[in-house]
Amino acid sequence: MGKNSDGFIELVLIDKVEECDTIKSFYFKSKDGDKLPKHKSGQFIPLKIQTDNVKYKGVIRTYSLSNEPDDSIYRISVKKIEGGLISSYLHDNLKIGDIIETRNPCGMFVIDDNLPKDEPIVLISGGIGVTPLISMLYDESKKRDNIYFVQAVQHSKMHPFKSDIEKICKQNNFKNIVFYSNPIETDKKGIDYDEGGFVTQQWIENNIPLNANFYFCGPPIFMKSLEESLLNLNIPKEKIHYEYFMH
Repeated sequence: MGKNSDGFIELVLIDKVEECDTIKSFYFKSKDGDKLPKHKSGQFIPLKIQTDNVKYKGVIRTYSLSNEPDDSIYRISVKKIEGGLISSYLHDNLKIGDIIETRNPCGMFVIDDNLPKDEPIVLISGGIGVTPLISMLYDESKKRDNIYFVQAVQHSKMHPFKSDIEKICKQNNFKNIVFYSNPIETDKKGIDYDEGGFVTQQWIENNIPLNANFYFCGPPIFMKSLEESLLNLNIPKEKIHYEYFMH
């Protein structure tokens, strides 16, 4: 695969899909048709857009790969941030056939291949922090039968990948629990979501096996609260894995 002088490779946008009101997914292939470096679920790529507009020159953002590990397609799923330079460009300006640049996938927020298959794993996401975790769900669903997927969002209009996660969990008999912190009038508990409010220490203690390995990602306050809750429940530090989501 050809790389330019600063080590970046060129990808071409082949599809753009709206996941919910604020999040879109972007599907890329190699511009030259070569295979892509296959990522590990949970990893991210640095992204640089190609444009003559000087305000974007040299600007790099990192985005988790939200698809199953693949050597033909990369998918990133991006929340449009108010005033966000690159997220706004991707949502509003990037078109099918446009080129972006990236380097090889990287990051240590991955599930250890040697993790015992009889130990449950718990994937907990807050908002757009779902992106590395859904990649883990795709991958680990082929390897184990004891996954808990906990997704926390505000309400149904900000709920990405709902049907995809439901389908995988139903097919594999995984536990799938959805929290809405601020449900809208049409959201029905027991249909659209399972729990109101936030993921608390008491809820974890009552609903999740404490011998599990925990992986979570989301806003800083969400991450801090979860880590504190797990430590209070005497979960060993080596079973607590997280990534601060700075995208």
